Amino acid sequence: MVREWAGESERDRAVEEYVERRLRLPRAATRTPRANRPAPAALETTLLLGPRGSGKTTLLRHLADWAERAPVARLDLAALGRDGGKPIDALAALVFDLNARKRDFAPLAFPSFGLLAIAVATEVDGAARESAVRDMERALGNPPADRSEVLGRLAEAAAALGAPALVRAGLLLLPEWQGGWARLRTRLRLARLRRGSSQQPAGTFLLALNGRYGAQEEGERQRAEAVLFQAFVDDLCRAYEGRRARRRTTRCLVLLDNVDCPLGDAFLRLLLEARKTANASDPLVVLAAAGSYPDVLRTFPWGGPPQPGGYPGRWVADQPKFVPQRVARGLRVGQLRDLHRHEVEQQAERTLRLAGRQVPPPHADSGVKWLGWVVYELTRGQPAATARVLAALLAHGGGLPWEERLRRAFEPDGDLVDELLERLLPIGASRELVRVLTRASAAADLAQAGTARTLWAEGDEAVHKDFDDFCADVLRTLHIDTGDRDTDGRTETPHPMLRFLLLRKLAATPRTAPPTAGPTVTPADGWVAAHTALRAHAADGASPGVAAYHALALGDLPAAAGYLNDRFERGSPQEWCTELCRLRRAPVRTPGGALEGPPWEHYEQLVAFLGEGEIDSRLRTVTRLLAASWIAPEPPDGAATDRAGDPYRNPLGDPYAELFGEIAARFRTLAAHTGSADWYPVLLAKAAQYEGKPW
Repeated sequence: MVREWAGESERDRAVEEYVERRLRLPRAATRTPRANRPAPAALETTLLLGPRGSGKTTLLRHLADWAERAPVARLDLAALGRDGGKPIDALAALVFDLNARKRDFAPLAFPSFGLLAIAVATEVDGAARESAVRDMERALGNPPADRSEVLGRLAEAAAALGAPALVRAGLLLLPEWQGGWARLRTRLRLARLRRGSSQQPAGTFLLALNGRYGAQEEGERQRAEAVLFQAFVDDLCRAYEGRRARRRTTRCLVLLDNVDCPLGDAFLRLLLEARKTANASDPLVVLAAAGSYPDVLRTFPWGGPPQPGGYPGRWVADQPKFVPQRVARGLRVGQLRDLHRHEVEQQAERTLRLAGRQVPPPHADSGVKWLGWVVYELTRGQPAATARVLAALLAHGGGLPWEERLRRAFEPDGDLVDELLERLLPIGASRELVRVLTRASAAADLAQAGTARTLWAEGDEAVHKDFDDFCADVLRTLHIDTGDRDTDGRTETPHPMLRFLLLRKLAATPRTAPPTAGPTVTPADGWVAAHTALRAHAADGASPGVAAYHALALGDLPAAAGYLNDRFERGSPQEWCTELCRLRRAPVRTPGGALEGPPWEHYEQLVAFLGEGEIDSRLRTVTRLLAASWIAPEPPDGAATDRAGDPYRNPLGDPYAELFGEIAARFRTLAAHTGSADWYPVLLAKAAQYEGKPW
């Protein structure tokens, strides 16, 4: 069973703290004492942006449970939309959740909303409906006595014309109905109409609320929707006025999931407009989550188009707090970051504890740090991938060692790769798009793959458009954005975990035909086809470093090492080390991600050709250095030399970093033979990077 760890990471707690400052929960439900909490900021709608698998839904579910003592409502607008729901259905569900009785909170009444609910749910002719909506508009700003008059007229009309169950559900929201006078005025009519009808509960009202009104013309429907949303906000404002305000110290929390679906887009637009036109500050704390930028924000006056290459609200890497960016009055946008390494370690610690003593501990000085490091290197903190990888490791029975569990986790005959791709790729991604993305994963970034026309066999324009749309949206590629492009790569660079999964498909799926009829590509399988095409494209484009990268991915170590050796002592030592970093991140052809045998054996097989004939001593050292660092894990980052624009990493070739000593020795050998005082200290510093263990 996959545990999502919602609310347990520092990331989730930072969002919880952000909501708490605005919500003002009863003292017993808060994490911090009331006296130590700052005064709540101005109320705004906060959009929480995060790609698929970033934990938005589980976080909203956690926040709903955490704030259960307050008036709280959580809606999955995508699910309501799939059931045919409309904005009024969603608003009705929201109202009934906020109307629930709470131990520490006086009940909320929604008289204006109840009136309009009756008006739109009652089957009347067009003129009567128009009159009802006009009455509602006038009553919004009038004293309660005027509302009572409208209530009586609408209730009697509704009882006379039908739909008593809908009327009863709407009347439950009205405090006057509980007083008895409205019940007395309509008791006889309702009793007669109730005979023979089902006793429909209030919850059923949510699905049937706009069944009749939905058949009306579009203009009237939109007008009624706008008025109903205004009534909802007006009711809440009035509930917090006067003497009631002293009793209501807690605001209302509204959690909206999947607001980027059609229903969510319409609902968010209506809610933003209603809050904008309200005369007073309403008591709503709204947190809306989306996996893509909602269309409403591209045109709505509060939002605006996304920033080139990204979206507003990037979570700064070293920022412990959740600080959404204010994009306009009343609207903030904040992106949900991936987990940090120490947060992954916390999950790893619990995984080791659950495994118990029947599983041998890792062969590392600190099993927790080792497992947290290796999982983080694979997933880079992607929440869904982290949870599922740890669950897969735990699922292997018996006393299987941890390194063997890692080796088996991503094997082609397992389910984990397909499950994670289903979780991380866009909903409804076609087989053709997945096939194209699998082939494109051979490149360090998708833009490089898109320009290599020899990589593509298909001429399907629709598939190419889907690929282009995918590349252009960082929320689809799950692009890592720390603010340092030299580390993160171009905006078309996919998340390392997503690329790792696609590469597993590429390594495991043979091709029956070459991708082109050209003479330069005669491969037998997809891995060779893709890297051969990209290597040729780089050579034609005078990009020898990229050509060497794909040569190494094809297993042509002599060609890649020859390029690196030719670059030695040309330019700066930092530039040479960056070239080495870029090359060592070339993917290794392993269907499951891990090598078949011990890393030392694989290393000796790679460099066995050095024993044949005479080879220059420096080239021999560079070749051994590249071979060892290619299959070894990444060392701790060197800020001046490791910013290669390629965040891809695979620690499974040498999960215990057994080759680190060999790499450090080769760097020291190069340092001893260089004739440059500028190169000597840089090479020794690189050797020091590989001393010790990366965890």
